[in-house]
Amino acid sequence: MDILITLFYILFSICVVYPPAEFVSAGFTIAQLFDNWLGSENTNFIGYHMKRTTITVLIHSMLPAGYLATLWCGGVRGEWMLSAAAAVLIIPFYMGYKMVSWWEYDKSKHPVVKALQPYVTPGIDWRVVASNFNVEFRSVDKVSITLSATSKFVVTHSWLVKVTQYGINLVKQRDCALVATATDSHNLSTSGEDEVQYVNIEAIPSRDDIKKFTFRISTTSLRDLQPRLDRAIRVPEHISLLPTLIERFVDVFKQHVEQNPVYQIDEEVELCIGCMQNPADVKLDRRCVPPPPHIEDEHLPCQQCNCRVLWCTACMARLLTPRAARDARSPRPTALEVQPVDERLYHSTRLLRALFGDMFRPAS
Repeated sequence: MDILITLFYILFSICVVYPPAEFVSAGFTIAQLFDNWLGSENTNFIGYHMKRTTITVLIHSMLPAGYLATLWCGGVRGEWMLSAAAAVLIIPFYMGYKMVSWWEYDKSKHPVVKALQPYVTPGIDWRVVASNFNVEFRSVDKVSITLSATSKFVVTHSWLVKVTQYGINLVKQRDCALVATATDSHNLSTSGEDEVQYVNIEAIPSRDDIKKFTFRISTTSLRDLQPRLDRAIRVPEHISLLPTLIERFVDVFKQHVEQNPVYQIDEEVELCIGCMQNPADVKLDRRCVPPPPHIEDEHLPCQQCNCRVLWCTACMARLLTPRAARDARSPRPTALEVQPVDERLYHSTRLLRALFGDMFRPAS
């Protein structure tokens, strides 16, 4: 019986310390169970995590004592129970003393407040810095990336924040350099891609009074993160980032466009209306067999594109991917609506040729 209780409690403790996705979705996490007491993270980020870390440490320190209580309720008795109870009760009592010290002396010893201290000017209350941070955190342009069920990485306009179970790491973007240290790839991906890659990134502060920290994110999240950073993430030469499925599609698409005949134009080439960075260099040209002259039908399989050269090859390729088409801010070329193009992603060069043929031609 005691073996079953032990196995059950070990499983329960693991789910409490590292809650699985099922526990998170069901609301059985410490932060979700004490949501009313913790308040709103978006409104008061610093105060929220001061309470969250306190209650997390308290509950985790009581798990050994809870194990003995579970054994007792399960009918397990022994002379060792009294000495074991005295030993395991030392942990919550000690942590209780530590938590009392956190909230005394103007709360300056709390781990969350200590993370703010490097940016507290002498003579200024730490609550001023906390208030300024809370205001910036409420901004809608922040990026929050979930690292695990118990941690996340947040980027605001001027701050980098890593949230963990027992504290937070805070550093201003101007005082920190992000360096990729390692990568690992996996064949299984919930996003439907054939391979997913994770990158270990180390945040190295330029100040000695700030601790460096590391976090691990996917390359997809990394690309969402980079536009929000003041400094680009440094990737050493020995580390190669796996291109996304869309990027691989764009590369293959460019190769096929380059194989097609060149479309000569007399007008001046403008910037691509999709990215406004690269010159427009691709033209949609009809390559299907035209219908006989005596047939007049408004619903022909395809028709000649009379559009000017407005798109670069990369943007045109992204328009043909479902994911990019959903997120695109620029309108799709009108001619694409009447072309027989099945918008699906293909890795195979042979399938890409069969799909698009030579309808896209480089313009010069």
